[in-house]
Amino acid sequence: MRKLSMLALAAAMTSAALTGCGSDDTPDKPAASSSAAAGQSEGATPSAESGKPVTLTFMTYTYADRTKSTDAWIKDMKDKYNITIELQNVPTDQYETAVKTKLAAGDIPDLLMTHTISKDLTLYGTQMDPDLFLDISDVPSVSQYIPSVVADAKDNKAGKLYFVPVSTNALGVLYNKKTFSDNDIAVPTDRQAFEAASDKLKSAGLIPIAGGFKDSWTTQIIPFIAYGQYINAKDMTTRIKIADGTMKAADIADDFKKVLAVQQNWRDRGYFPKDFLGTDANVASTMVGTGKAAMLVSGTWQYKAIQDADPEAQIGFFALPLNEPGEKTVVPTSASGGLVISAKTANPEAAKLAMDVYLSAENQTRIMADLNGIPTNTQVKVDNAFVADINAAMAAGDVQPDWWGVNYYHPASLSGFAPDKEFQSLLADGTTPDRFIEGYDKGIAKALEAAK
Repeated sequence: MRKLSMLALAAAMTSAALTGCGSDDTPDKPAASSSAAAGQSEGATPSAESGKPVTLTFMTYTYADRTKSTDAWIKDMKDKYNITIELQNVPTDQYETAVKTKLAAGDIPDLLMTHTISKDLTLYGTQMDPDLFLDISDVPSVSQYIPSVVADAKDNKAGKLYFVPVSTNALGVLYNKKTFSDNDIAVPTDRQAFEAASDKLKSAGLIPIAGGFKDSWTTQIIPFIAYGQYINAKDMTTRIKIADGTMKAADIADDFKKVLAVQQNWRDRGYFPKDFLGTDANVASTMVGTGKAAMLVSGTWQYKAIQDADPEAQIGFFALPLNEPGEKTVVPTSASGGLVISAKTANPEAAKLAMDVYLSAENQTRIMADLNGIPTNTQVKVDNAFVADINAAMAAGDVQPDWWGVNYYHPASLSGFAPDKEFQSLLADGTTPDRFIEGYDKGIAKALEAAK
């Protein structure tokens, strides 16, 4: 069971995002930049003091949406500490394969960005050695983070802190405020109102929802939210029971089919672009930014791609309302994934220094500016309308600590069942809900058997 109370996390994040907890308006400098930093070993800054150059390799999928902050961090490491960070940027859709290849070859970069490491130490479908990455509990900047976030990240079977999630993401609707205003549409708060708004937009000749389903990962978002509304809202332990084999999806087939039907229904009602299976996430984001489409159902991480299409566009956020009137709307959230350090690095102290600078309030302020994200570093302040919308959605909704695709989703994919591809196939009428449920249950059973 997860120890994290997401309601408390949301409240803490809201406080951190809007007010911060520092004593002045200037973010703290990295703890490791001071020789008096608590917990800093004497050997932690050899390149800064001796001028001896150190090179660290860094592989990530995040460069596209963190370009400025990543460049600034790399520059700081070079200018202040004589540490060269060699960037290996891999596109998101190729990242899992790239990591698996590195793992198989035993060629892990010094620093590696990861989407998540599961509680049972599964990394991109591979059972990892508990000693694959360094424990970063002693990195000074860790103390700046929300304690519950750090505790949850350390809540794995090894009891090690491999990474600290630097922001939380929420799933919901990113929308063009001008498009809504021009069509006299208020933010909907239940499914009936949402579908009425979508019908009105369609009648006006607009695309209600920019579905970029050429990228299979995008086909998961609506089902993830529906899973939260129709299954998790009833019992948050259901997803755990299904993942550990004490329950099957077939046992709640009606609820599962209700989850799978949402996206199919909206396809049939014409809410997506005509070429929804030929439109990728970047094109879909551009549609919303330019006003060609009104909404994109995605994660808050997609904000930058939308805003880049038109920097003057006013982009807002609201929870996707699949609820009935009077019920709370779910807000699936996740504070997962982050930067890890290879245990095989030839320069562990330099790597920990790089980690310390990366996690510092100064650097996280830059990252949050890139992401317009909600920080988990309590000394970082964020003040913008988009984050305010996210906080409002969290305050009004049923905030859930993860979604179907984070900690309790992967067992089926370990056995070769690829849910994102199956969601995509559902949209193309290449499979059925019954076959999806059957395949999902079989996938979990095979994965659990293989893990024995």
